[in-house]
Amino acid sequence: MDNMTTNNENKSGISIGLDQLLPEDNKSVQLGLNYGQNECNSQRVLKENNTKRGKGLFGEKGRGSNPFWKKTAKLYCVLSAVCAIVVMVTLYVTHGDFLSYFLYHDTLDAGMDFFHSIEYVRGRQPYAVFDTLYPPLANLFFYALFLLVPASVSDNWTYDFEASVAMRGTETDLRTTQSCFLLYVFFVVLAVLLLAVLLRDVMQNAQWARASTFFALFSFGVLNAVDRGNIILLAAGLSLFFVMYHRSKRAWVRELALVALAVAAGLKIYPAFLGVMLLRNRDFKAAIRTVFYGIAALVLPVFAFQEGVYGLQLWLKILFSFGSKSKTPWAGNGINSMFAHGAHLVDLIAGTSNATVSFFAAAFAVAAVLVVCALLCRQEWQALLLITVAMMYQSQGNYIYCMALIPLAYFLAQEKVMTRQNILPFAVLMVFNLPLPIFEERNSYIRNTIVQLAILTAIIWGVVQAVNCVLAALKTKKSEQSKLDKKAARSTLVTFGTSLGALAVSLAVFYGVWVLYNAPSITMQLGDGIYNTEYYTPENSNKELPFYWCKKSAEIKLVNPQLNTERYTFTFTVGDYFFDISDRPSITITFGDSSQTFVVSQENMKIRYTADIPFGESTIDISYSGKRVDAPQDSRTLYFVMVQPQLERIK
Repeated sequence: MDNMTTNNENKSGISIGLDQLLPEDNKSVQLGLNYGQNECNSQRVLKENNTKRGKGLFGEKGRGSNPFWKKTAKLYCVLSAVCAIVVMVTLYVTHGDFLSYFLYHDTLDAGMDFFHSIEYVRGRQPYAVFDTLYPPLANLFFYALFLLVPASVSDNWTYDFEASVAMRGTETDLRTTQSCFLLYVFFVVLAVLLLAVLLRDVMQNAQWARASTFFALFSFGVLNAVDRGNIILLAAGLSLFFVMYHRSKRAWVRELALVALAVAAGLKIYPAFLGVMLLRNRDFKAAIRTVFYGIAALVLPVFAFQEGVYGLQLWLKILFSFGSKSKTPWAGNGINSMFAHGAHLVDLIAGTSNATVSFFAAAFAVAAVLVVCALLCRQEWQALLLITVAMMYQSQGNYIYCMALIPLAYFLAQEKVMTRQNILPFAVLMVFNLPLPIFEERNSYIRNTIVQLAILTAIIWGVVQAVNCVLAALKTKKSEQSKLDKKAARSTLVTFGTSLGALAVSLAVFYGVWVLYNAPSITMQLGDGIYNTEYYTPENSNKELPFYWCKKSAEIKLVNPQLNTERYTFTFTVGDYFFDISDRPSITITFGDSSQTFVVSQENMKIRYTADIPFGESTIDISYSGKRVDAPQDSRTLYFVMVQPQLERIK
């Protein structure tokens, strides 16, 4: 019997989970783990698990001569407890200051992935106004929560990202409102409970199953997800539900598992990688249905917002530009950061600047190789580990490690004792899940290096496992097979693997180039020093024009998704609203190494600045030499008004 979704080591052979709680047509149905395929330690595992279950907190009280450090679940629990103790001691010594290094660095931003997301859907324009990274289904989820926010609270919000951030710590901060804060509490509690129940079902027959589940809820990924209030808590639970029940004997439970995966991918995108499990099981019909569910989860929610289908285009543009703004691309937890890290080391030695190059195509190619290796792996936890690493092709927040709980649970359920074959993946899983008492990637070169070494180890280990599986499949039982035939088979395998890798790289590069060349035109974003959009109607006109109050210095951010440099003209009108030009102030525009100064000699003067805008992100800096506007009733710092800023392409 193939590897299934839950454990089956008790003598009755009955699994505890969703299928057991529902009426059964066939009581012999069981979802178990097949240790018979594990050639390395199957007999040892079965012997190790022939023990009596105790009544204590830690479940099974094992017998035998193996010390705790040879038993995977006990070793995981001990390591977790040690890490937790060290973290708590450090927190006491530093009076809690260490928490901002262990979790998110901004002490004012706790839970704001949750609360900001509610703010961003107020006007039902999450992409056009706030450039939110969440997929449409996630925005629909937060819009449902927004409808539970009292109007007396939401009416005081603004439609501006900068102003939204500035609300933190003020009386308009959602975290200070009872109804809004309870939404966060209910979300976290329900999402963590779902994760706990499913993890316990997976590890039900593992040693120290309850303790392992307990410590899993305090893993590094879960702690960071709770700190951020990130929706990955829900996506991880739905993903685990899919892994557990996508091969259920009941058709409607299998279908529910497929829908769960589609919803998880609709919330965080990268759980879609788990669809590889359907291909691994050769369940192609289910894979096709899941694709349709995924498309529905992606497209249908956009109609709940004013942007409509155009919102998908905006979201894709935001998605592809995510991470490209980092000044330290080597500091992260993704495969692309691993490549950038190596390039950064070369830069330090040779004095070059290779680390600034985008490694997205290379990282995506490696992720494709990992997916292929997952298809070839013999055991379920091996495939899940490689799929989880493939999800990290691009750097994410530390909450991404929530997904690593899935292969961890299956590893502890299927691998009861440490062996030479499983010690490396166990170490990788520990790096991903243990609450290691060292700084997060953003603040620590140490953790940054450890995480990327773990990713590299998982990649190499996964490729070796896949090659071994293929080599084993190529072997024949015929004793007369010659060594020459074996060498020929291995040569064919190497050629096939090399070709597959080259194809993956070529496809990734082609895809990246296609996206860049077919990207929309240059976009303009109002940056620091520019306040919210306001409107006024000029004399002898019925048309409202947008204008922006600005500080003494302001920024306009430009994003050029094209590979080639484009020439554009940036224009705006210097408004005369509460504006004194008697002392002939000047406006200086700086772009790169060039600058141009304009003397404001008349009211409603139009400023025109032409520049060659390169690929990527660049910034136009605007500075004003005049006096501050005398507006005692306005708490803002006002210097000049920018009316209807626009970008015009020069053909």
